[in-house]
Amino acid sequence: MDEPFRKDLTHLTWDEVYARQAKRAHLVGDWMDALGLKAGDRVLEVGAGPGYVTLVLAVRVGPGGVVYAVDHSAEALGYLERLQNERGIAHIRRIVANAATLEPGGLDVESALVTMVLHHTEDPAGILDNVARQLPAGALAVVAEFHPEGPCEVGPPQAHRVKPEQVQTWCEGAGFVVRSYRRQTPEHYMFVLHRCP
Repeated sequence: MDEPFRKDLTHLTWDEVYARQAKRAHLVGDWMDALGLKAGDRVLEVGAGPGYVTLVLAVRVGPGGVVYAVDHSAEALGYLERLQNERGIAHIRRIVANAATLEPGGLDVESALVTMVLHHTEDPAGILDNVARQLPAGALAVVAEFHPEGPCEVGPPQAHRVKPEQVQTWCEGAGFVVRSYRRQTPEHYMFVLHRCP
């Protein structure tokens, strides 16, 4: 019998969570391209976890840029800190915080990434509201999730996936305009969003 889905991932080691993140490597380039990320940029990553995507972002923005890696788990960000130290990457700023209540104004960001996070949280709309508050007018954000109509070979079971229509409603309520939507794979979809003035 399958174990019930656990949003908080406490049943996994951080090595296992990192390995799960690494299985999405083929999606990350699309996310970065959609944001137009380049050397010197400052990007916010919500729900960074142990940091696979964070490290890829850090390579893209280079030492002249900054990746703000936000996660509620100090242990996850401790794992990321170890990887940073091993690789000599200094331009990732780890922030232990609830992304729905993180005070705006403390970060100097130009774009944001919220990927495969919303189905893990108790307040997805609050997270998107707060991400919008962190961004300047005109900034871009990418929100990506697992599609409920996917084969469910990876990711959460169908009952725990978030419909794109729901994500769009939350995003528009937060002050984003949808620039584009697409299925990246049968399992995954992504929105590219524009922060309203």
